Amino acid sequence: MIYTLSFISSFSGFFMLYNTSRKARLSSTGTFEKWLQANPAMARLAGGLLILAAFLLLPAKMGIGVGFLTAFLLLMTAASLVIIIAPMQYIRLRHIVLLVAGTFLLEYLFL
Repeated sequence: MIYTLSFISSFSGFFMLYNTSRKARLSSTGTFEKWLQANPAMARLAGGLLILAAFLLLPAKMGIGVGFLTAFLLLMTAASLVIIIAPMQYIRLRHIVLLVAGTFLLEYLFL
């Protein structure tokens, strides 16, 4: 459960930070994306806090060295997914819910 929460936290935090970017091609179809783009200060704060939460959860669970390494790997994975998928406007709430349910299921079955 910790891995899923930290991945979703990293993914959501990076998605919020991505939507405050001025250089990226941003989606204007979703209401959440519109809110993030209209309130960049709040989005940056929330995104940074979510990424920080992931970086605090994993070292507490796994130890300092392995926890930070795993947190960096999860952040790189989440960032790659956001950068690849977000310009195509495929990220929807339904997809995020399916991703969370799938990772919870895999974590529950195999850990």
